[in-house]
Amino acid sequence: MIFKQGLYLIIENVWNVNKRKNKEAIIVREKMLKAVTKQWSFFWAGLIFGLAQILFILVDIQRDYQIYGRAVIDPLRVTAGLGQMFRGLEVFLFGGKTNWYGQVFQPDVWWPIIGMILGGSLVGLMEGEFRSWVKYDEKMLLVSFIGGIIFSYGTRLAGGCTLYHLLGGIPLMQIDSWVVVAVMSLSGMLTFMLLTKLGLAGYFKHQETRYYVEKAKLRGWDEEGMGYQPKYRPWRDPWRWIGVVFLVLMVGVAVWNGVFNPVYTMGFSQAGWAYPTITLLAGLLAGIAMAKSGFGTECAMVSLELSPALHRNDELFKTLGLPKITQTLFKGMFPFIGVITAIVITNIFVLIAWIGFGIPLGHHIAVKDQLNLGHLLGAAMLGFGAVALIGCEIRSYMRLGLLYGNTLIGFIGFAIGYLPYTLFPEAHDTWLSSTVIIQAYNWPELITGNLGEQHLAGILYSVLLVATQIWAMRTSARVMHIPLKTLLHENMETVQLSDGHPIVSIGNPCEEIHR
Repeated sequence: MIFKQGLYLIIENVWNVNKRKNKEAIIVREKMLKAVTKQWSFFWAGLIFGLAQILFILVDIQRDYQIYGRAVIDPLRVTAGLGQMFRGLEVFLFGGKTNWYGQVFQPDVWWPIIGMILGGSLVGLMEGEFRSWVKYDEKMLLVSFIGGIIFSYGTRLAGGCTLYHLLGGIPLMQIDSWVVVAVMSLSGMLTFMLLTKLGLAGYFKHQETRYYVEKAKLRGWDEEGMGYQPKYRPWRDPWRWIGVVFLVLMVGVAVWNGVFNPVYTMGFSQAGWAYPTITLLAGLLAGIAMAKSGFGTECAMVSLELSPALHRNDELFKTLGLPKITQTLFKGMFPFIGVITAIVITNIFVLIAWIGFGIPLGHHIAVKDQLNLGHLLGAAMLGFGAVALIGCEIRSYMRLGLLYGNTLIGFIGFAIGYLPYTLFPEAHDTWLSSTVIIQAYNWPELITGNLGEQHLAGILYSVLLVATQIWAMRTSARVMHIPLKTLLHENMETVQLSDGHPIVSIGNPCEEIHR
């Protein structure tokens, strides 16, 4: 709250110095305050996330040229870096006497992950609240723990997490990524329906804000505040302490060694200052975008699947105890709009780099990126785990920064889920290589061997993605009976609380904080 008040004062001081007595200036000030202290729309979150990924790709290309004299286009990635950080924690705790992760990973730090966690924490400071006030019962904590195990093992089989495939592989036209996303979406929807049967539907929200929960309760929407218990004292919760200690140890060990240990290849000693700093910044921007909106992959695909059903029959999902805001979220495909925006921005950049500058498409790793049975099995695990965690892997990082209780416990499950692969990597790799279904890496390669024709296929692919984005936006605005401007610029809390009425200015937040 002190940090939030400080932001208000800074904006007010800037305003007083440049004070102009006109309506336009007042609107600018309110927009500044709103951007800092309120949630964002999914469209803006997707836009910022896409720009963060482009920033990462640029610095990654530059580093590859410096080290190897060549480069490929690889998008933002996290799973291998997380494995390296788990190995670093293992070495710190046991002095190198164990080898749980060591057959696959060397100790290291991956700065985009650190940036995403910091981005979540920064948003908590900006908005004046972390999400430690949300209380999860032991059933939900257990589900998230299991979800973390299954999700992380799924990343080993599927060759990456949902970020790698949906927000990276789709822009790069990867065949395996399309298959993973399709199977993951079906698995995620089935898991969502299963967990609603367990009485956990009230927890499934894109984001928790105390402001929204309190406003909803005043309207009698009790289902909006399943995790809201005013008497809950988070720091008396032993499960939370376990999760926080694990998070602090992992992040602390990684950052300390990244700064001071010359052995870490991504540390400042070996990688220099530019690459770690810029990739940290990319992760920070991505973390802010996610924490300011609840942006993530799993709810995007579930919303795309459930939107038609909700449009036909709202009552069906009300009986499941699903929060109103989640029903609105899915019905209007708001998360999908955010994700497709990030995909389109990344894809256009990829197309320019590939066709305009001749930089080859990345992900060309044998077995990992050649469609095999592991992708199918791993994708089903990703879908289950993402829903059980109430967030995919990248969304989990920003939730860690915001101190969500279920994510703190689920993150411990992440560490366990890596073990079947890291303890028996050769057996896994042998099976994966023996079950290859398609050897081509991306759609243009599958269609033709001629580079010019591949470029043409890539252009048509981009046109299809842009058309999908336009269709999603128009459909959402029509189904929700809201102007396109509202869809693009207003956050979900504002849309839901407007209850179908025109949205008006929120007023001056500076006055609200002093009341």
